[in-house]
Amino acid sequence: MISVDSATRLPVRVKMSLRDTLLAGAVELLTERGFHKLRMSDVAATAGVSRQTVYNEFGGKETLAHAVALSRAHAYLDGVGAVLAASDDPVAGVKAAVRHTLDRTVEDPLLTSILTGINATALFPFLHAPDRVTLRAAVELISKHLRQQLPRMPPSATVFYAESIVRLTLSHLLLPSSSPAEAADSVTAIAATLLAPHLSAHAQRRRPARGIAKPGGPRASHLGGASN
Repeated sequence: MISVDSATRLPVRVKMSLRDTLLAGAVELLTERGFHKLRMSDVAATAGVSRQTVYNEFGGKETLAHAVALSRAHAYLDGVGAVLAASDDPVAGVKAAVRHTLDRTVEDPLLTSILTGINATALFPFLHAPDRVTLRAAVELISKHLRQQLPRMPPSATVFYAESIVRLTLSHLLLPSSSPAEAADSVTAIAATLLAPHLSAHAQRRRPARGIAKPGGPRASHLGGASN
């Protein structure tokens, strides 16, 4: 039996499910055909609904393509945030974020267009690609990771290093000369060199102090026995 509360939410869930289905169909068609050959009737067919349903949901082709770009950017940034959150090491986190970016763009031409502007005229002619909002968000995620892992680093420095890492990653997208794994290693090596002074201070703080006996430990017992 459906409660009043769940009955109220049901249309929202159905609406979101329809929207996601239409977006998934639009992603596939936009990737295959480009913006100018994208037809709302074909998007409708992927979801088994009428063309008018697509218009009711998105209003028009450009709005639909905007929604596709937004969904790809959000999914990408969520992934970057997840891999950074999973790492408690500044350099390892950077490497994971770079590798995530390179792997995702290999699989997703739409994301590549958003981040670099490659084929933007064909895929997203209404966007000022590369999309600065998405790139700024990526920089902020990496900067936040560095602030958390290297708390003594000045905030302005974390932004500088994060921007450098994002720019280096984009250079590999624009002029690929190696595999994603090799490119990630290259960017990480440069990042580690840039961060080296801060990393040494970070390592010293994490290294346990030597020669300090724990209460009740062997050294404390020895001292206690000597006093008797």
